[in-house]
Amino acid sequence: MSKRVVHYINQFFANIGGEEMAHIEPELREGFVGPGMALNNAWKGEAEIVNTIVCGDSYFAEHEAEAKEKILGWVKEIKPDFFIAGPAFNAGRYGYACANICVAVQELGIPVLTGMYQENPGADYKEKVLIVATRDSAAGMRQAAPTMAKL
Repeated sequence: MSKRVVHYINQFFANIGGEEMAHIEPELREGFVGPGMALNNAWKGEAEIVNTIVCGDSYFAEHEAEAKEKILGWVKEIKPDFFIAGPAFNAGRYGYACANICVAVQELGIPVLTGMYQENPGADYKEKVLIVATRDSAAGMRQAAPTMAKL
């Protein structure tokens, strides 16, 4: 039986839009969205994204407590084997959101992983959560996804 994974991504990687859509509230989707396909392919059936949580970068930054409460509620309900966020590359607010939500999910006893560029503000959380080093832009997705999936 494959491991059940919940994946957190922002509005950009969910193909909703860029800054003009960064205000969107968290939403829960079934299956993988965007970069989740690369992760699913790399797992080769050993794990599968059962749900994707999408949240706008601005919304998370401006409503952190509410965003976390909603996201954690979904995670508790889904009871995944693993939680993965990003990768955020060098997108600062996205990296901050990925690292912060990983800290919160980890406190539920669920293993977590995120990925980002070393200069991303979220990388300051490297002592609290496992963060895979990535390139500074989404052009590094081909290298980031297999590395994250392997871990």
